[in-house]
Amino acid sequence: MSWYKDYRAQWKEIIEVVANNYRRTELMVEKDVVQSLFLYELSKSKMPFVFKGGTSLSKAYGLIDRFSEDIDLSASRRPTEAERRKIKDLIVHAGENLGLHLNNPEEIQSRHSYNRYEFVFDSLFGEATQGMVVETSFYQRVYPSELHKVDSFVGRYCRENGVTMPFPFKAAEVVMPVQSLERTFVDKVFAVCDYRLENMMERDSRHLYDIAKLVPHISFSKELEKLIDEVRVDRMQMENNPSAQPEHDIPAMLSEIIESRFYEEDYNEITMPLLYEKISYNDVIENGIAKIAKQTLFLYRGINDPMQELHEEEEAEEEVIVPIM
Repeated sequence: MSWYKDYRAQWKEIIEVVANNYRRTELMVEKDVVQSLFLYELSKSKMPFVFKGGTSLSKAYGLIDRFSEDIDLSASRRPTEAERRKIKDLIVHAGENLGLHLNNPEEIQSRHSYNRYEFVFDSLFGEATQGMVVETSFYQRVYPSELHKVDSFVGRYCRENGVTMPFPFKAAEVVMPVQSLERTFVDKVFAVCDYRLENMMERDSRHLYDIAKLVPHISFSKELEKLIDEVRVDRMQMENNPSAQPEHDIPAMLSEIIESRFYEEDYNEITMPLLYEKISYNDVIENGIAKIAKQTLFLYRGINDPMQELHEEEEAEEEVIVPIM
């Protein structure tokens, strides 16, 4: 069975029309359809999935204009071992039901906090196969998140043009939990600093573009400061998030990234060809991390371990106050 079973000719025609209308490639619109069908299957489950990352910025918020092939999933809480096994089965079965083939089943382990599912499927447009990557990460719980509409090119085209599909397409618009813009913004700022510390630039400059697109929609407020502090405490617990450690000054790190032009080569060679708009490296820097580097939002403020604070509160409640006679 494939996702276009019984409707091959109709799907091909629809995708060609939509791709032409939005000035996208047929392959991109085709993959967007498959992503939407996949997310629709997951949205019907009771698992604590949260859709996040670059693809969510495109499909849920319409903020970025770049090709993004990955579906990034996390959870609103730490899944139990039983839930992790069920999540793995759900993802594998959702792929199978759409006619996707999982290329790396031996690498997927439900006990792992991170898994990368590498699916391929037969394309309608001459390519032997197309790929779709699904990444699950349960290192941290995702907060805040909100139920949000996750759009598709085909669904949007039909709404805007009063077109009725010749067959059911329930995934035209999916409703599921999506990570908030503010949390995505915080994660991406820490990510570009993590990659700098690890001297990793390949395919990571896309985060600079995403940050530049996010900044106009983010309020630099006390509430954001609080969220940054909470996220930093969470990230401190993990070895793969080095920039969250107290000794690192995030504004200073951003300034160094700007001065060294660390991501420029990767941006020009890798990220720019994925963009559907013309925006230079200098513009991305100026409209993104250069503005953040001038703020105090990401300064470390001597945040206490929240678990220690909880223990102290519990101990205080247990104290017996003896009245003075």
